[in-house]
Amino acid sequence: PALAQAQGALPVRGTVALDSAALDVPRIMEERHARLYDQAFGSDPAFWRAVSPLHQLQQPAPPVLAVCSTRRRVSCDQAQRFAAQGRARGMRVEVLPQDLSHGQVNEQLGLPGAYTDAVEAFMWSVDGKALR
Repeated sequence: PALAQAQGALPVRGTVALDSAALDVPRIMEERHARLYDQAFGSDPAFWRAVSPLHQLQQPAPPVLAVCSTRRRVSCDQAQRFAAQGRARGMRVEVLPQDLSHGQVNEQLGLPGAYTDAVEAFMWSVDGKALR
């Protein structure tokens, strides 16, 4: 958020992370991983820490809702670790596991149902506004 604000962006009021599998970049890179991570993050451990959301947690920080696919072990595992670390630092971090594929997590947000309702409730709790 600080970098974005330095470029003129408004302050971030909250984050909804949709099924991220890159919350703990060093851990990903130190274990067996898909080649796309090498292309995205390279081979420098210092860079991994610099771009890793888990390693950049600091207070004060806006609330985070981490939506994760229960069909992808790594997604919810990372979301839970991220939430635990954030809470330990006094942040508000919630995890919303969904029995959806990665694609469905993205495709179904905004459709009528409990998933969209939960995301909108989080957004309302942060800003008093929803998108629809």
